[in-house]
Amino acid sequence: MVYTKYSDINIKEIVNDVIEEINFGKSKIFNIADKMRDEIELKKEELKTIKTKLSIVIDEVDYLEKLDKSMRLKLVEESKKMINSNQDYFKNIYEEALDIRVKYITKQSEEKELILKRDELERALRGYKVSIEEAESAVNQINIALGYLEGNILDGLKSNNENSRMLNEINILENQEIERRRIAREIHDGPAQYIANAIMRIDFCKMVIKKDLEEGIKELDDLKTNVKMALKEVRGIIYDLRPLSLEERGLNEAIKEMINIISTENSIKINVDIESYDGEIDKIIQIAAYRIVQEILNNMKKHSKANIVDLRFNYIKDYIYFFVQDDGIGFNVKETLINTKKKGNCYGLLGIYERVKSLGGRIDIRSSLGEGTTYKIKLPIDRKVKKDE
Repeated sequence: MVYTKYSDINIKEIVNDVIEEINFGKSKIFNIADKMRDEIELKKEELKTIKTKLSIVIDEVDYLEKLDKSMRLKLVEESKKMINSNQDYFKNIYEEALDIRVKYITKQSEEKELILKRDELERALRGYKVSIEEAESAVNQINIALGYLEGNILDGLKSNNENSRMLNEINILENQEIERRRIAREIHDGPAQYIANAIMRIDFCKMVIKKDLEEGIKELDDLKTNVKMALKEVRGIIYDLRPLSLEERGLNEAIKEMINIISTENSIKINVDIESYDGEIDKIIQIAAYRIVQEILNNMKKHSKANIVDLRFNYIKDYIYFFVQDDGIGFNVKETLINTKKKGNCYGLLGIYERVKSLGGRIDIRSSLGEGTTYKIKLPIDRKVKKDE
């Protein structure tokens, strides 16, 4: 027994050392990803400048090309009547034509250089995005491992149900990481961008106000609009984290409200048939069902190009059955799942599967290219209901 305690202490020390090393590695990955994000913003600005210059240069090349052709034709015409024409006049035309030709060739070279720079920057941006996704995936996996290591690992190792317990804990941690990453991405892509833009605009407003008060006030109005957009997106993220309608009016009304928002903001017609239910639904099940429908509709909104969506909710005995179908472009379900697993994240499709599975439900997704997509999902109303085999 003394030996067991001594072993436990040694294991804890080893685990703590491992955790320290993993955290150090994670911070390095995080810093690298952060620098890459900053670099992406700089590259985007550079690309924007290059594209603006390229657009101007292309117009100049087109203009000089027409002028060059015109001058060459003029030279041909003048050379035909050269015997009778003024030599000085012909010489002037020739020099003018040569000057235009030089300008034309120079602008063509400038155009080619700008195109090369543009293509190089676009390749670099694609590379940075892939690297950031890989870094995020690595940090995600590290966080899952850390979450388990920082828990009571010795109890887990001694448990009779070791595999089952470990898998459940990893599942919970993985779902937490999915939500954290989703929220972080929404904040980064939405309000963070508006706020960063607002900070830059403040300095610009100061300069404008000094020169022209009226113009400065206009700039401040634009800035106010930006801040309002940031506030709107922050409120949207807070609502998504815990919709008040779910708290106050229950699952059915919350889903109806979500559908109304999506229908209003997008050109998708959503036909809804939700059966009323007077019984108690487990709070965790309500949140899960809401999130699943939300993810399905978000996927349809972003990827399916659907015009019409049919959504049906039924309550039969101890289960919720929901059916969602769209008339969109469809996709290869198996291939999408494999690709998602390879990337190491659980957004979208895989996230829906994992959420249903963790609650003991069943899910069937049918789709093929050009044929739309159908989701059939069954969830227990209460987590105490025996899980489907």
